[in-house]
Amino acid sequence: MAHKYPAGPQRLLRSLNGRAVLEAIDRTGPVTTTDLAGRIPLSRPTVAAAVALLLERGVITETGPVTGRKGPAPAQYRVNADCAFAIGVDVGHRQVRAAVADVTGRVRARVQAEHPVGGPAARDALVAQILMMCQNLARQVELPLEDITQIVMGVPAVVGADGRSLSHAAGLPDAGRGLGEALGRAVPPAVPLVLENDVNLAALAERTHGSGTETDDFVLLSLGVGLGLGLVVDGRVRRGATGVAGEAGYLPSDRMIAPAGERRDLVQDHLGARYISARAQRLGLPGDGSPRTVFELARGGDVAALAIVEDTARSIAYVVACVVPLIDPALIVLGGAIGANGDLLLEPVARQLADFSDFRPEIVTSGLGQDAVLTGATTMSADLARESAFAAATTSTPSTTSTAAAAPTTPLP
Repeated sequence: MAHKYPAGPQRLLRSLNGRAVLEAIDRTGPVTTTDLAGRIPLSRPTVAAAVALLLERGVITETGPVTGRKGPAPAQYRVNADCAFAIGVDVGHRQVRAAVADVTGRVRARVQAEHPVGGPAARDALVAQILMMCQNLARQVELPLEDITQIVMGVPAVVGADGRSLSHAAGLPDAGRGLGEALGRAVPPAVPLVLENDVNLAALAERTHGSGTETDDFVLLSLGVGLGLGLVVDGRVRRGATGVAGEAGYLPSDRMIAPAGERRDLVQDHLGARYISARAQRLGLPGDGSPRTVFELARGGDVAALAIVEDTARSIAYVVACVVPLIDPALIVLGGAIGANGDLLLEPVARQLADFSDFRPEIVTSGLGQDAVLTGATTMSADLARESAFAAATTSTPSTTSTAAAAPTTPLP
């Protein structure tokens, strides 16, 4: 007769206990074994045995004795920040920025560089540049790139279900064709590589470090060269079935009603850096016509520049009006190089939203600035590295008659 609740192997129990102890140390360290035993439902000898194994495997370290207590001073333990390192990369339209963080998420070093000069070999030159930057960061934490635990790269593109194919990537060499696969080949095989949409990573950064820390449902509206939404629902960034969730630039525009059988304009045709520059040129604004210059002119009271700001606010309000009834966010966060100009945009966006919708979510501007995508990439990479290191440290060595299961991959938070 089969048992309804069969007993598990002893090594499984040791693994579960070890993980419970390690998580408690991660949350509360530095901490003693006695204090640990008071925090988790394990005996002190069991905790001490788990601590000894975690020390042996290098995932925790002793920080010195407790002071200020009577009697013998017990040792304290904390997670060894150097037990794993992770790299995050922001592949922007013009620059590549990267950072290396330890397993606690603390950034140890950063690098950045301009994109290589375009041409037929632009894709390969970009891959070589990114690889060199990652190698540089690894050296700064005294490791070869092969010993980095995780790499996450943010790209201005839709990432396919295979994790490598890129689409809707006009800002990348050759529209991103073959870039994901080339990056996968360039990174050492032993190092897991995740490619993710840049706005999704910026939304993750808002969730962990920015305006979205206090709510589980918000939308990051990122406006710069292009438009993208990071959709956070029930505390998780949503990619959709094929990765195109949040590609709001492809919404039909409200500016033109096309005749039957003809495609109407898209939102991205009337919003973003290129549209602003084209309007600035048509209106004869001084300067280089960049969004930065236009918004500075608007702050100085230039009538034509203020008209462009009002036009931009109208398109943002239209996008917000389209999104809010679908997912009911508590908060809209304006980000990106253009969207972050809250001093000029917040009031007209709220005012024009009233013309499009009965719904009034709170609208704020991001405080993360140009670090948003890199922060998200580094955060995700460090979280994955932490999971990998913790799983390896608390997995008992299997017997010769069994096979250890691989650690599961972690979805986008």
